Amino acid sequence: MAIVDAIEQEGFRAIRQSIRKKAISERDAITPDVRHHFSKEIIDRLRKYLSEKRAHSIHCYISFRSEVETHEYIEHALREGLRVTVPIVEGTGETSGLAHTVISGLSDLVDGPLVIKEPRTGKPASLESLDAVIVPLVAFDRFGTRLGYGRGFYDRFLHELPRRIERIGLAFSIQEADRIPALPHDEPLDTIVTEKAIFHVPS
Repeated sequence: MAIVDAIEQEGFRAIRQSIRKKAISERDAITPDVRHHFSKEIIDRLRKYLSEKRAHSIHCYISFRSEVETHEYIEHALREGLRVTVPIVEGTGETSGLAHTVISGLSDLVDGPLVIKEPRTGKPASLESLDAVIVPLVAFDRFGTRLGYGRGFYDRFLHELPRRIERIGLAFSIQEADRIPALPHDEPLDTIVTEKAIFHVPS
């Protein structure tokens, strides 16, 4: 049985890699103007949703490359008085992972180990009081399965959090897949926000 499972998972990984490659290519092909417009629509939906849920403390990725843009949202959330925590990458190679810092602004961003922008200064964050974690993704399906870049940073991070903290993925609608084969380490999303709609994953 273990051998069958291993063979099946290898097949799943090949399918996932194909979905990942296609989704990144299509996301990269969105022009900057369209990406900014779609990002604004996504963020408008996100802001309204979190306001209705009376969120006070959020964890949000700092966007890079062709991801849904979050810089303006983070600045707005801070102006509104929300407590904002962002991830930073610590370590290198197999020992690398996410640490988390509370910020007061995005004026002192520097390139992190993976050339992802992160704050130069901040203070260690307590994560227990979070209302929501806003995560980047490469592809998603409506069952809540999320594909990232393959390093497992967010799966490990989400696994450590209380399950009551909502996991929200931001994506462009072209990043949706019909079905992504799930692996045992996958941490599902609760909600996905695109420029077209908000999807809530059935529990």
